[in-house]
Amino acid sequence: MVETFMLINDSSTIACEVPIWFWEKNLDLGISGHIDILQIRKGLIYIMDFKPNASKENEQKVASQLFLYASGLSFRTSIPLSKFRCAWFDDSIYFEFNPAEAKVRYRKILE
Repeated sequence: MVETFMLINDSSTIACEVPIWFWEKNLDLGISGHIDILQIRKGLIYIMDFKPNASKENEQKVASQLFLYASGLSFRTSIPLSKFRCAWFDDSIYFEFNPAEAKVRYRKILE
């Protein structure tokens, strides 16, 4: 598995399969899941998600997921969001963004 390989062979990888639960009460929006890979590189914290077909993923959906993971970690650790980077990847492609610069829109779905 990619996560195990990274944890054993990459000195910047500090954790894999990190459980996270975050609820943003002001937005009435939350997320729970697992961060595949957590790294520290050049003073930044990288939240990384392995997606077997990364180029075919819905970018907005993945970016929203990773943004909420970063928001949760930022809130719980009091580390500024600007110190995080979010990324998803597979064996041939890598996407990365700064969650502090993300343009996030929320839409309440009426039942």
